[in-house]
Amino acid sequence: MRLRIAIGFTVLTTALCQAAEPPKATAVSATEASKPAATAPAPAPAAARAPLKLKVGDVRNYMMPKDYVTAIRAADADEAIVVEGQRQAPPLKSEQPQPEGLGAVYSLFRHPTNAWRLFIPDPRAAPQGPPDPVPPREFRWGP
Repeated sequence: MRLRIAIGFTVLTTALCQAAEPPKATAVSATEASKPAATAPAPAPAAARAPLKLKVGDVRNYMMPKDYVTAIRAADADEAIVVEGQRQAPPLKSEQPQPEGLGAVYSLFRHPTNAWRLFIPDPRAAPQGPPDPVPPREFRWGP
């Protein structure tokens, strides 16, 4: 174990030392200096690029003229649009059943961010012990 820590520390310090050193200047021969450098086209700066076109364009290209006129003249054209989904939302991770026994210990290491769930009581768990044969007393302020 100590050997692994020592190797890791050595690799880390070597990488940090190499990153801290300035790059070494390489000697350029006279023949290389006389050759023109191969230049790749430089990427255009962000200001020179054209903005994204997010417009749909002419709607009449996508709809028949009678459908277009009907949609514009509709009484509810200015109202808010409500979209109803067909599927139910997936269950939340906090609502999934909690593991018990050795599965709980495994779950602590497998999902450490959800480990807190194992230390609180499960709200959907069945009550422990036999059912209470005496019903709870009904409380009233008046007669």
